[in-house]
Amino acid sequence: MKRADILTFAGAIIIVVIIAVASQGLDSISTFFQPAPSYEKPADGLQTKPEIWNIPKNTDLNTVYVSGQGGYPVTNFPDDMTHFGASDPEYTEIWMPGEIVEFATYTGPGNGFSKMFQIPFGFWRINVSMTAVTKPESSQLTWVLVDGETGDILTGNQQRYGEPVKKTIQRSGEKFYFIVSAQDVNQYTFSLETTKAQYGDALIQPAVRRLTGFLNAA
Repeated sequence: MKRADILTFAGAIIIVVIIAVASQGLDSISTFFQPAPSYEKPADGLQTKPEIWNIPKNTDLNTVYVSGQGGYPVTNFPDDMTHFGASDPEYTEIWMPGEIVEFATYTGPGNGFSKMFQIPFGFWRINVSMTAVTKPESSQLTWVLVDGETGDILTGNQQRYGEPVKKTIQRSGEKFYFIVSAQDVNQYTFSLETTKAQYGDALIQPAVRRLTGFLNAA
């Protein structure tokens, strides 16, 4: 066999193995979701779950309000939050039990901005819950998700205690951030979730691109 044929055969086996691992679950996948995660890196160990990245707050307001590309394009809430509506439908055909992967969280208390974070998935959601012990009757959590590259406000909500909210987003990119205002809220949690199919695809596609480039150069 020619060298290129051998490499093609070997590459096909590698792809099949990767797809099989992704389709069977995440028990044998290890990846670390960081502010600018590299999905080009291969798995370097075994663990029962993917590590969940905790999105930090941005307490350096000089980086928030600076002009130009280094700043945050949106720094205030819209005048009307009602058009965001309530929680999105659950769509159990997509968000099936056992097929949901939590890959990052943003937690409080506290008002302000998150640091910029990257999303490699074309389809994901934000699952927001809050705890209000001191004054639950007056608690209110107002938040928006902003695309830091375009300045688009993608989604948001103004929710009361006892009203968990789930919002689905169909956009990936290098820069996203949250703006949050918490009134009489003891704790809030933004869980970023995707499906196993989306999660596995984010791992598989870089490997496929590397293999294709190598075979084309052979």
